[in-house]
Amino acid sequence: MIHENEIIWFVHLGYDPPLPLRFKRTSNLGACVTGGKTGSHKTGHGETYWDKLVEIIRLGYLPVSVAKETGQIDNNWTEPDASRLDETITRGEYKLR
Repeated sequence: MIHENEIIWFVHLGYDPPLPLRFKRTSNLGACVTGGKTGSHKTGHGETYWDKLVEIIRLGYLPVSVAKETGQIDNNWTEPDASRLDETITRGEYKLR
């Protein structure tokens, strides 16, 4: 179970450097996504946080904890500033491999 206000960071390894995505569980079974390929958005139209999590995983994102455990990213990886993440992605700092 993911609790309200819990944050989970994901990365997509198809980008160099790996493309970060921040998932935050919100109230009323919703979620807010920051970053990633589709940019920041919230759940809506009957979509739940669980629906959004399934979509994130289907799009090829790995939880940062898993990516670190399997050696896919460096153990020293730290999450970027979420407030500037969309801007950083738009500037092209993450290149498709």
